[in-house]
Amino acid sequence: MFRNLILLLNVCLLFKIFSCQEIDLNICPNGLTNFPPDPQWPINIPNRFEIITELTTDVETIEITQLFLGHNKDVIYFHNYEANLSTYYDFEINEMLTINDKLRCDRTEIKSNEYLPFATSQIVKPSILLGFNGRNKYNDAFFTRYIGKETIRDGILTQKFQACFYIDQENITINATYYISESSPDQITPDIRPDIVQIDVRSNDYPYTYNIIRYVSNPSLTIKTPSGAYCPNRTITKEFPQNIPSRLSIHADAYTLKDNDHPSKIESYNRLIDEPSEFERLDYTMNKIDTMSPPSTLLVDYSTKLQYMYTRQTQQCTVTNITTLSMHNTNELLFQFGHVNDSIRFQYTGLTGCGREHIQCHRWIGQYDSDGFVQQYEWFWSATFNEIDLQELIPIKAYISTTVKSEPRKTVNQEINIFNYNSRPNSMQMIDSTLGECYRSLGPSQGFNYAILRMTLNNDEKYPVHKQLLSLERHLHIQLANDLKIRHIRLSSFVIDITRDTTDHQDKDIYVTFTLLENPPGVSNSLKEPSLIELIRQLAKQINDGHFHIREDDGPYDLYARPNSLQTLVLYLSPSETNIDYSNGTIFVYHNITQIVYKQRQKIVLKRTGPLIAALWTGFVLLGMIVTIAIGSFVAIRKWTPTINHEST
Repeated sequence: MFRNLILLLNVCLLFKIFSCQEIDLNICPNGLTNFPPDPQWPINIPNRFEIITELTTDVETIEITQLFLGHNKDVIYFHNYEANLSTYYDFEINEMLTINDKLRCDRTEIKSNEYLPFATSQIVKPSILLGFNGRNKYNDAFFTRYIGKETIRDGILTQKFQACFYIDQENITINATYYISESSPDQITPDIRPDIVQIDVRSNDYPYTYNIIRYVSNPSLTIKTPSGAYCPNRTITKEFPQNIPSRLSIHADAYTLKDNDHPSKIESYNRLIDEPSEFERLDYTMNKIDTMSPPSTLLVDYSTKLQYMYTRQTQQCTVTNITTLSMHNTNELLFQFGHVNDSIRFQYTGLTGCGREHIQCHRWIGQYDSDGFVQQYEWFWSATFNEIDLQELIPIKAYISTTVKSEPRKTVNQEINIFNYNSRPNSMQMIDSTLGECYRSLGPSQGFNYAILRMTLNNDEKYPVHKQLLSLERHLHIQLANDLKIRHIRLSSFVIDITRDTTDHQDKDIYVTFTLLENPPGVSNSLKEPSLIELIRQLAKQINDGHFHIREDDGPYDLYARPNSLQTLVLYLSPSETNIDYSNGTIFVYHNITQIVYKQRQKIVLKRTGPLIAALWTGFVLLGMIVTIAIGSFVAIRKWTPTINHEST
């Protein structure tokens, strides 16, 4: 019974071979190599390998390399004396990419039931000869038979095997002869694994030979398209990082390659982005703008559509309007370089090195195509450190290429390396102080008004504030911005004075001085925050009612402002702003003369600005000169007058 069953199976197998498979008996005269596999076959082919070969035919020689990574992906690299070509297969997303040596990429969709066994039109992939089918799965009908030993290439001792198999999907009959290395009898090499030396192939009456240069099983490699190759309509397999913090700062070095019109140059800058405040700051450590006195700092206020160019050396500030830029989010602003209204879909190109020791990077590429030029961005983000996956992706560097479409076509290439990535910068300190400097440089004559205020914090509990000055400054900054419902950029230059003053026994008070900025001129009413005078009035009421409270969460201090302690030390207003009254009688502006009145230790002090203050200072100077002359004359007379002796003789 069992013998009859075996006979029936053999008959069915032969029927299948000769009726369903059109085997070319000219290529395999003895038919297919059938089960079971030869036990002497020494090669165990894993589903992950790298093979480098030299393919020879009657007319040409081609270098072919195949990276075979799992059952879904592989890549074939071709090289001959004419050109380079690489083809990437991804059967998981059914996509094939073909890239030439000019980095032009063509995408082809693979049908879900389509098999691709060929490396070229008549030459099969090396993986087909190693027991896989056209979709990178194991070929269940691939078996080998031992033929004997043979010496090839003038001295290489090999074991010879043969395999005849059929590829159903392409109706291909393949006859392959394998030469596997074997040690000479006089060599003791127990640790040396056998290698495939050569594969002779006949298929469709087209003979060729694979001379194996290198074969590695289970390599630690990844498949990635080459740098600079952008493939239109490529399937996105990994999204560009989106979890960018709303505030961040970086240091970057930008290297621009020379072209026919400009020499190469390196620019360094620090960049801060504050998305909640819709503000950005750039500090250049090398000349960015080719002028005699380039601005060293650029502040961009996306809310008011103003940019401030500040030069530290001369303390000059220039304000201009911006009309095209807007801040949608930190991701677009930082990583799409101004093209925020035309979002770029970045394509993931694989895991690669990025020029940093021990670091592997994810790489994305994207293009912005306009009427006059094409810009291509290639971003590298940290992926692993010493082969350990990183939890947070950090931008490492970018390549930017800009090509002008008009003749003569010009391309500018730039490489940007990013250092000191900080997802928790102190944006208040980095933005607000410089903006305050700009206001002081421009002044009320150009509509940039500001005030310098002072208030007193009650520290009767004797909190060790001197150990928490930075924390107190930060909390004051945040608390004032929140209470006044303004952006923190309008507050700056905080000075905390804990100097003991025992004249009125207030030896525990803390004095806080800070600058409060007015809305910049020309801002539409819809974008305006409360005015400078309104904010002073609001803060004074809050303090006088005993509601201004500042504390640290973990408890090193818990402070209230003393009622009636808010003082306006300096108030700079535009000359046109007259007849302004402050509710508690401390500020009056009449006919371009500002008077500031405040109480201190039960004394009334009157300060004036304008012509009166000039006259007051002139009087003080004259009085000082008179006193100086009088004292000098008295000393001179006493020194040079003879001494009279009144003693009796």
